[in-house]
Amino acid sequence: MSRRKNGQQKGQENIAKVEAWIALRDDARDWHEYQRNGKINRTVLSEELDFGRAVISQNKGVQKLLHEAEERWFARKEVSREAHEAARDRAEKHSAAVASNNNAMSLRIAELEAENRQLRKELKGYREQQAMVEAGMAGFKL
Repeated sequence: MSRRKNGQQKGQENIAKVEAWIALRDDARDWHEYQRNGKINRTVLSEELDFGRAVISQNKGVQKLLHEAEERWFARKEVSREAHEAARDRAEKHSAAVASNNNAMSLRIAELEAENRQLRKELKGYREQQAMVEAGMAGFKL
């Protein structure tokens, strides 16, 4: 007669399954495929390891292992307030420098456009003189 396993034995087996699954994910580095809202997808996990979802909610050892894996795989690093302020200050300084540079470039463009207009006027005059010389008008002979 074979002995049936008691709940504690099944719980230990489930913990071992989860430990092996986490080690496999660490080796394969594919844990992102199991992520759902920053946590391990419990439905996929329970299907893959062939146990009910209740195991995850009732087995404290499994819960602890999953929580540790989630922290390691998906935890967002907390950034200090000082780091945020420093980044904002750098961004503001950069923005001010870019705005100043844009203003200087706008002024330079306006200067060049005015110079371009003046040069086009002069060129028009020279072309008119050249046309008169080529036509042989009085006083404009070569």
